[in-house]
Amino acid sequence: MTGGYRAEPVTDPVVAAQAVALRRRVFVDGQGVPAGLEYDGLDEAAEHVVVRDAAGVVVATGRLLAEGGRARLGRICSAPEVRGTGAGAALLAGLERAALLRGLPRGVLHAQRSAAEFYARAGWTATGEPDVEAGIEHVWMTKDLLPGLREATDADADGLQRLIGACWSEYPNCILDVDAEEPWLRAPATAVAGYGGALWVVAPDGGPLVASVAVRPAAPGDRVTAELKSLYVGAPARRHGWGAALVGLARRWAADAGFVAVELWTDSRFADAHRLYERLGFTFTGGSRELHDLSGTTEFHATAPPLPGRAWRWPDPVPA
Repeated sequence: MTGGYRAEPVTDPVVAAQAVALRRRVFVDGQGVPAGLEYDGLDEAAEHVVVRDAAGVVVATGRLLAEGGRARLGRICSAPEVRGTGAGAALLAGLERAALLRGLPRGVLHAQRSAAEFYARAGWTATGEPDVEAGIEHVWMTKDLLPGLREATDADADGLQRLIGACWSEYPNCILDVDAEEPWLRAPATAVAGYGGALWVVAPDGGPLVASVAVRPAAPGDRVTAELKSLYVGAPARRHGWGAALVGLARRWAADAGFVAVELWTDSRFADAHRLYERLGFTFTGGSRELHDLSGTTEFHATAPPLPGRAWRWPDPVPA
């Protein structure tokens, strides 16, 4: 929440219609942007975020699109009467969160030159020379939404072992014995690649690993269900939304690879993780299994679609 405002995803067509109307008011009527350019046919494929006032009226809106593994933010605007009140900052923060939940850890936007300072204050960096769109000077800007994220290598073996060991040590009788039970941690990138999967770590500023996530086919040759694995966020790095972002990254990988479902097995002791998965749309199926390992682990089973979907169509723009 910024300045008393809260950004939220658009979840129903009534709010969507208000967002469409606000964009027309700001861009088409206010700035003279041609309606054919403003309504470009991409809204249906986009994720939309709004900020509403105390009366529930949309006062700021924007969208994001997946573009080459990045989030392209756009159509960002706020009603003139709320500018300078924090509504725009709340909207931008909401779009960044939505991008991470969609598994898009890097952002790009084409900012009107007059708004470039606003984005710069939020950590966005101008790239290249200004250009002109719809008669308005613009500049491209980018931002790493999850700094320090990268694909893991086998050289991360020690760091992953320390991260996982520290997380497990928070729970009674949770024992990490690499050679006896988790030998994949000796060469983690090679092991995950051997399953046809992917493994990422987060190491801000090139420092120690603070988080990880992996995803792979649930069984050899399975092209229907992907399995989310090894989601760990070290205690000092929690409460930043990184766990949700890494789940989004794994789900994006599954969606792009053509899987139709994502499953996970989570230790029955990891209650905080269970709540996170439920917030992100996973459903616990009631399935469980005993691992008969040194930790006496029981795991619970949960599933979700690769990415959240929308059950209704984005409204067509209101004719001029």
